Amino acid sequence: MTHKYLLFSLLICSLLACEEFLENPPLDAIGNDSYWNTAEDLEKYVIKYYPQFPGHGNSMATEDANSDNLTLGSPNSVLNGERPITTGNWISEWSNIRSINIFFDNYHQVSDDFSSYKHFLGEAYFFKAWFYFDLLKQYGDLPWYEHSLQPNTEELLKPRAPRNTVADSILLQIDKAISYLDTRSVVGNTRLNKETALAFKTRVALFEGSWQKYHANSPFGTPGAQPEKYFQAAVDAAENLMQGDYTKGIYNNGLPEEDYYTLFGLDNMDAVDEVLFYRAGNSGEGLGSNVQFYTTVRTGQKSVTWSLISSYLGRDGQPINYLNLAEGQKGNDFLTRISEAADPRLHGTIWIPGDVMVARTNEQFDKPFIDRGAEELNATGFQVKKFANPESPGAGALCCGISETGYILFRYGEVLLNYAEAKYELENVVAYDALNLLRERVGMPAFEVMDQSEDPNSEWQDYGYEISDELYEIRRERRIELALEGFRGDDYRRWAAHPLFKDKRPLGYPYDPQEFPDYQPPLNESGLIDFFVNLMPNGYQFRPDQDYLNDIPQDELSLNPNLEQNPGW
Repeated sequence: MTHKYLLFSLLICSLLACEEFLENPPLDAIGNDSYWNTAEDLEKYVIKYYPQFPGHGNSMATEDANSDNLTLGSPNSVLNGERPITTGNWISEWSNIRSINIFFDNYHQVSDDFSSYKHFLGEAYFFKAWFYFDLLKQYGDLPWYEHSLQPNTEELLKPRAPRNTVADSILLQIDKAISYLDTRSVVGNTRLNKETALAFKTRVALFEGSWQKYHANSPFGTPGAQPEKYFQAAVDAAENLMQGDYTKGIYNNGLPEEDYYTLFGLDNMDAVDEVLFYRAGNSGEGLGSNVQFYTTVRTGQKSVTWSLISSYLGRDGQPINYLNLAEGQKGNDFLTRISEAADPRLHGTIWIPGDVMVARTNEQFDKPFIDRGAEELNATGFQVKKFANPESPGAGALCCGISETGYILFRYGEVLLNYAEAKYELENVVAYDALNLLRERVGMPAFEVMDQSEDPNSEWQDYGYEISDELYEIRRERRIELALEGFRGDDYRRWAAHPLFKDKRPLGYPYDPQEFPDYQPPLNESGLIDFFVNLMPNGYQFRPDQDYLNDIPQDELSLNPNLEQNPGW
């Protein structure tokens, strides 16, 4: 399917709810003669799930605001241990599972040749894995359903299967997707493809392997789980993609100061080898977003934290003592200094004074919005730049839905990081070649293992347990490369690493009163903005015996006596 046709199909499905499709009877009542006849029927069915993939949407994604990388105008309720017990039920969270199972209950009725719908079957397997993985991350143990459920069926009273059993079933779905999906060279990267399914397998397997390793012997682990099995699955899938005849690579045009930043602000990512799968934008067809508005005009209250900033190495590949820099340089001077001293990915992630924000008007970034409120608030002084594109028609535009910036769902850079982490966890081997592809893009020295005890910023990299110097640096590289892309929240949870932020507050840059004569933010003893000092005097109060998983809604526990509540709830 061409890029243009897919956009049109998604528009029809999302805005009209697939009118032609909805003219049919309810899917659980459809007979053989009414719908499940042709390959086209199957394609129409699976394509309706594409709009459910995350995207920039009408307000810029706040992907890492559930972690120590990014904060909003109020503390995150999970990090701060503020979530109450959930009343009601979880029916809506299972609707996609039931819907995709309707497909599997009926697709075999199609009389067309298997080759004509093999790809659509692969998409269906991918979506089932995608939906279940989302639930796995939220709830852990889950009931596994092979078929769509009808009212009063006994399967509604199934107990939860152990999470590793669920993970095994998810990986099986992905394996089937890999076998059936066409490659990216055939269907492009706005449609699910074989490369994307391999990347997804590395993500799922790494998540479950590290969850089981670092939550072992806790209420969140599974007795008898085998983390090594999942690390091996992640390594195998990554090596398949890395060594196979697939479309993949790192976006590297030989511009180390620009390439990383440019990648995330592109409107059309069709020809970018690194982007295995993305959600395209088209304002003319109602598929635009406000991402440029929220990176060039507003902030949506998004503020990058000192914890993330102090993770960036210097351009010489060695740690920077950021607190020492902050003693002598404040405000804009500090921002300018760290952009000159640090890994270029820092400058690709936050705005630095003098950066062009809107090319057509030559509007430049003056200073962060620390003295503003509502949607313009930047509480830390580190203002999000990643995903911006000064050349985009949406840059500087006052909303709504004008931005056409692509939203990357899977990229090869993540696969390399998944591989490096799983490879080390499995064999204590550092995948230097894979990691150096990321370093080379930004002109950084080759990946080096250093003594973590000599890192002056180690307070912000405290996992609560000892790890090797190698793993310390692999995790740092992951944090920097994937900053603000939505991985950090999953990472700290699978690593059982709440000490990264517990009893700490998200801090900002060293404030310069001369730049904001009418505004005085709260500061800590080092002169760093301490925006939440009054709201969280003791820092984030994450509950480690409870907050790693969501609670099962109360109505579900009453309706199904075979369900057990998650730990701590």
